[in-house]
Amino acid sequence: MNKIFNRIRNSIWLYPTIYSFLALILSISIIIIDKVYAEESLYYVNAIFYTTTALAQAVLGIVAGAFITISTFTFSTTMLVLTMYSSQFTPRVVENFLNNKTTMKSFGIFLSGFIYAITSLLFINTNKDGNLVIAASVGVVYIIVGLVYFLIFIHNVSTHIQASDLIFRLHEEAIREIEQYTNFAKESEIISEVKLNEIIANKNFIKVFAPADGYIQEIDYQRLKNFAQKYKCIVCFEKVVGQFVSTETKILRIYFEGYEVFTETVLNELYLCILIGNKKTQNQDFSFTIQKIVEIALKALSPGINDPNTAIHCLKIIGVLLRDLANIEKGYILLKEHDQWGFIIYEAFDFEMLLFDAYNQIMFYGQKDVSVVVAGLKSLRFIKARASQDNLEIIDNYAKHVFNKPENKAFGNLEFSKIEKEYVDLIS
Repeated sequence: MNKIFNRIRNSIWLYPTIYSFLALILSISIIIIDKVYAEESLYYVNAIFYTTTALAQAVLGIVAGAFITISTFTFSTTMLVLTMYSSQFTPRVVENFLNNKTTMKSFGIFLSGFIYAITSLLFINTNKDGNLVIAASVGVVYIIVGLVYFLIFIHNVSTHIQASDLIFRLHEEAIREIEQYTNFAKESEIISEVKLNEIIANKNFIKVFAPADGYIQEIDYQRLKNFAQKYKCIVCFEKVVGQFVSTETKILRIYFEGYEVFTETVLNELYLCILIGNKKTQNQDFSFTIQKIVEIALKALSPGINDPNTAIHCLKIIGVLLRDLANIEKGYILLKEHDQWGFIIYEAFDFEMLLFDAYNQIMFYGQKDVSVVVAGLKSLRFIKARASQDNLEIIDNYAKHVFNKPENKAFGNLEFSKIEKEYVDLIS
């Protein structure tokens, strides 16, 4: 059900379908009012809103033509924006534009307006002379709302195609996801690998493999904990959200005492807690959002675009994001209620791996630009400001790795002195 719900929620047809259905209901309601309750409604609606059927046909024809024209222009503009996103930024950010509510609501208003107008035209009764209807007035109000949304859509597109705005929105999304993870980690207990081995020592276990090929998109930890309590076992999850697994990949172990038999039915109940799909999602995976920012920086450094300032801005944003993760501890998160036998243990995000994935590609492709190297070292200073003692050493080691690259020695004295100064400030 979660997989179906996510697919519906991320579909570009969600709002157009809902709005079109509501427009169809509105059209039928207006038709019923015009045909059955026309005289009674005159007491509640000003007569100025009523028109003859001939005028209503003309107005609704104009409304239908206007909406189909706006819809065509909107779809053409959207396809152009999506092409630009893929070519200038990264294909991974296409869904960010498609999932934008303003864009989808605009599609819904335009399509539903056309459906309302064309449906009302179909059912207008032109046989009676002097017959008054309100459908045209509702159509006029609808087109005014549609024009307002059209202006909102144009403004939305003009801001979304700017690299700085896209990076800012990715920054905001990543902050929310990181905050959720850090708050969750604070409320739980983080144990070392030694402590983990003590907990699972002398217990029977079975290996559980992935039910399908794909990326781990979401894990229902509460449901997983209820499973562990129900069957009096320890569920040790060995993968993190965002990793690619196959049916031959061991994703977890179930530790138990005695001779409990975990049948296929029980394992199917366990699989319901794990959502695996054919692409990454950012519901529980903040590293995927950081990856999008990294890819924007890499695209900016490519010879075809050659925009190092965007890459430098991305490095600053990455430093600010990883700063909030610099105090996370390496180990395993223990989710356990007091006096309850049956709990789950899963691997925490590794700060060293996050740091390497965020910086390595940018520093590799930007190693010939001294401003990019300097910006990378400055970005590491942001992270170091809140880093734990263990993570301080990781940052210093990575900074040393960047500084000692042979490419830095190829710079002139002036360029190398700037890199050296930034490196000395960082490690001191």
